[in-house]
Amino acid sequence: MIPEERLIKKVLAGNVQATRMLIERYKHHVFKVSMSVMRDEKLAEDVAQETFLKMLAALPSYQGPGFRTWISRIAYRKALDEKRKMKRRPEEPVEWDFDRESSGQISPESQLFKKESKESIYQAINQLPENYREVVEAYYIDELSYKEMGKKLGLAEKTVEMKLYRARKWMKKHWKEDDFI
Repeated sequence: MIPEERLIKKVLAGNVQATRMLIERYKHHVFKVSMSVMRDEKLAEDVAQETFLKMLAALPSYQGPGFRTWISRIAYRKALDEKRKMKRRPEEPVEWDFDRESSGQISPESQLFKKESKESIYQAINQLPENYREVVEAYYIDELSYKEMGKKLGLAEKTVEMKLYRARKWMKKHWKEDDFI
């Protein structure tokens, strides 16, 4: 095994094989550091790749022992930067309405599908135990907040929250997603 300092000198001299060896030596460690921050395999892989690019750019300024610590710091900071970027710029889903015709009207097929979907949802809600039905309708159909639901139903917010939690649990147990598609 080639000593680290010698490998770094070869990388700085432009040796591609030495670069590969250095990356291979630290790829698992850099991934672990990235994963500890990102908590998502795909994102951690991206951060690890960016870390090695940053490492190559910053390698001329590397000064002495502690390469593992040095590259760990780069990986950690890269992961934190990426995490901050994600918080600042959350992905917003783009809704495309492919059923709209050029005149701006909704196609008859789409209208029928929506009607059938609504009917199946209402039928499913009617299958809910009575004590959950009101909160599910108020939350998902009427789109009321917990506070508004509490006022409407004469319940405490915590009670509304608990009923909704139990209703969701019941739905997960008794319904399948395919029932609504």
